[in-house]
Amino acid sequence: MKKKNINAPSPIDMVDLYIRVSTTEQAMEGYSVGEQENRLRRFCEALGYQIHKVIIDPGYSGASLNRPGIKEVIHDVQDHLVNKVIVWKLDRLSRSQKDMLIMLEDIFLANNCDFVSMLESFDTSTAFGRAIVGILAAFAQLERENIKERTTMGRQARLAKGHYNSSRPPLGYSFLPGCNDLKVDPYEASIVREIFSLFLSGTAINTIASTMQKKYPTVRSWKNTTIRRTLRNSVYIGKVSDVDITRDGIHEAIISDSDFNMANAMLQHNLEIKKQSCRSHSLLTGLLYCGDCGARMQPRTISKGYPLRRYVCYSVSRTNKAMIKSDHCTNRLHPYTLEELDNIIISEIKKLAVDEKYLKSIIQEDAAPIINEAELCQDRLAELDKQTDKLLNLYQIGAVDLSQIQDRLTSLKQERNALTQTLNKVSTEMPMNIQQIQDYATAFQEALAKNDYDQVNNIIHILIDKIVVLNEDIEIHWTFC
Repeated sequence: MKKKNINAPSPIDMVDLYIRVSTTEQAMEGYSVGEQENRLRRFCEALGYQIHKVIIDPGYSGASLNRPGIKEVIHDVQDHLVNKVIVWKLDRLSRSQKDMLIMLEDIFLANNCDFVSMLESFDTSTAFGRAIVGILAAFAQLERENIKERTTMGRQARLAKGHYNSSRPPLGYSFLPGCNDLKVDPYEASIVREIFSLFLSGTAINTIASTMQKKYPTVRSWKNTTIRRTLRNSVYIGKVSDVDITRDGIHEAIISDSDFNMANAMLQHNLEIKKQSCRSHSLLTGLLYCGDCGARMQPRTISKGYPLRRYVCYSVSRTNKAMIKSDHCTNRLHPYTLEELDNIIISEIKKLAVDEKYLKSIIQEDAAPIINEAELCQDRLAELDKQTDKLLNLYQIGAVDLSQIQDRLTSLKQERNALTQTLNKVSTEMPMNIQQIQDYATAFQEALAKNDYDQVNNIIHILIDKIVVLNEDIEIHWTFC
């Protein structure tokens, strides 16, 4: 809770003057900061008010209360440093009816502070003044919504007539004097044609960006996204658009329809290839672990002395410091390419569907540790029960006092609870049965045949917990074992 400043002057007759003006209003309607302040000072002088502070929000919209000046006003009111806040006009405080009423009821009236609008000649110290504020706030919001609606209608009308709507001309164009209509900039237009020509000739996006940065560093900041936006911008074939609406524009085209359509078809094709590549060539991402240092492995493109595209240990690639487990990992030259390792795992999953003997051998091989763990838990529980019974028998025949065995009984109970939890966990983590495993393996083959890589990836993660790779050795940890 804020403490009242006992050194502050008395709030009686103390007022804050609040001034807000946007750039447009100042230019078109004469609502300048100086003009508002002069009028408000004369108003206070005439009524004998003492000015505590002049608070200004220059260049801020009245659409919200997210303004530094209005926050300062609220603090002064809540600290009871003023008992009046005066503005030149109601919409200086806010153009939102909701925000206006919040300020009036939750800030001003709740802290016994009056709100005065000089131009509308009302004061919230009276019931009539408070009612008028609500009415005028409603009209202020109505005007704001009308302005927004007229602006939207104006943009749509301009678009229907083929006019360009954005406030900045795209690369290759400049604005005609006094309006937002486009005219071709010969120098920049040649750059746009060069970008399309390079891309249509097969040059990669990143190479085009690098070329543009070297040749035209002052025209734009050239990035891959800049090149893609240029290639996708239909303004270059004489179109104008706003949101999801596209119309024929009145400006001159720079690129032919055939070149534009071909470039965008290539972009879409490249995107599909990239998606398919990510799905088909990174199936094991998140499952692979290094058999030497234990770090995860990631798909990487390598070109030094052995085939491209491999899963590489993070301790070797050192691309992410947080994933590095060792500075001396030896798992560097395993013989499998990314596609080869994927195919090995795919073949192992396919065998589950057709070779039941192989499947049973995997389950039998890996099931023993779980059975042994359960048996060990049960044996130890039986031993704890015997010890507990022995101590209780001694107590019942009067051989020992309860205080003498209390700590031991407590220890036995704690160990028994822990073992019971472990046994329950082992019992509830029952593996899939053979039929379920074979069903998943069959569904995996069907998804692979349909190129449904999302389903392929899902089934891989259902059947495999992790894969450990050390040079040429591959160890699969199945989830059903």
